[in-house]
Amino acid sequence: MAGLIMMTGPAGATTSGPVRDAVDGVIIHAISGPSCSGGELSFSGAPGDAARWKRFFDHHPFLGIHYVIDRDGVVLASTPENRVANHALDNNDTTIGIELVHNGDGEEPFGARQIEALIGLLRAIRARHPMPVESIKGHADVDHRTFRCGGRVYKTKMDPGANFPWARVRAALRGAPTLVAGPAPATRRPRPAAQLRPGIDPTH
Repeated sequence: MAGLIMMTGPAGATTSGPVRDAVDGVIIHAISGPSCSGGELSFSGAPGDAARWKRFFDHHPFLGIHYVIDRDGVVLASTPENRVANHALDNNDTTIGIELVHNGDGEEPFGARQIEALIGLLRAIRARHPMPVESIKGHADVDHRTFRCGGRVYKTKMDPGANFPWARVRAALRGAPTLVAGPAPATRRPRPAAQLRPGIDPTH
């Protein structure tokens, strides 16, 4: 994770919900969401960095998020983990919400810095709140509302996006550390003949 900028400082959201005792899941979001313009599906592009979107959530009258990760891998905290944030309909009470500054349209690539920062944050969250990897979901997995645009039906929530690297993230969370090079095999030096006892083979 060399080169990543990790800034998980004190959370300062003014829209924090009630204090809670348990966290058992994580929901990953993307800032941009689908909308309908002139009968065509469109996405906002999610401009800006983590600081911009932290300010947005910190002062929003009803929305909230626990963390924001931007395209450079900067991680900023908003609502504290021990408080409910309003980030996913009917799924807020025991989950942590992570917002990726990303278009979430299934086309914009997910950069290495952003994904590595996300993996690092998820590892830290799971160390504080043990949970199976399967409890880490996308917003689209838990919100099944739809809308019509140009004669077609689309999911209201598609994030984090059809091209999100779930396999990579889950493998990183499940995987055990690996050695760069294997250990050298142990060798035994035979003792001098004068020290050998009868019937002892120095090669065993």
